[in-house]
Amino acid sequence: MKAVKLQLATRTLLNPAAQQWAKVPAEEISLAGTPLHQQPSRYVRAAWAGKPVGAVRFLKVQAAHNGKDIAFRLEWADETENRDHGDGSVFPDAAGILFPLNEDAPLESMGSPEAPVNAWYWRANLPEGEGQNLIAKGAGTAEETPKSFTQARARWTDGRWQVVLARPLTIDGDGIQISPKQSTKVAFAVWEGSSQERAGLKSFSKSWRELDIQ
Repeated sequence: MKAVKLQLATRTLLNPAAQQWAKVPAEEISLAGTPLHQQPSRYVRAAWAGKPVGAVRFLKVQAAHNGKDIAFRLEWADETENRDHGDGSVFPDAAGILFPLNEDAPLESMGSPEAPVNAWYWRANLPEGEGQNLIAKGAGTAEETPKSFTQARARWTDGRWQVVLARPLTIDGDGIQISPKQSTKVAFAVWEGSSQERAGLKSFSKSWRELDIQ
């Protein structure tokens, strides 16, 4: 996978409907449900026994940067637009991009105490423009950092989510540091709210992918 360099303002990169995204190579990634036995909650393991996990099976991904900020455009099919109404009746749709902070970071378990992962996270009920920056050291340990730096824009149209997550290439805070002309590993996750997916119940790409920064 490649993050191409474009001479564009960050506000344009953040627009999932911007026509410039048509010039960026896209990759379709197969997703799978997270293993139920790795869920830290005994209640979740019992309640979901025998049920399928991972409603979203394919994710279209594009990546671009302008020398200052890097953006990922994610798109997937979803018949319903799920946002939290504030009464707990609906689980919101969500998506995340994961980076290892150590070469040995395990993906399936969301890192480990010795090898954490960094996640850029969007959820449909967050304020428009807001993304979260998370650090995880194993299943069920994800915590939001004091500073996020992550921005997000999203739209649901014609039965598909189009989401852009963006962040400066380098930050003065916790998280992956990205440099042009280098590479890093990356993975992706999607939560389908209408399927009651939340926390560790999600679809994810089962292996790290190499991301080359142009």
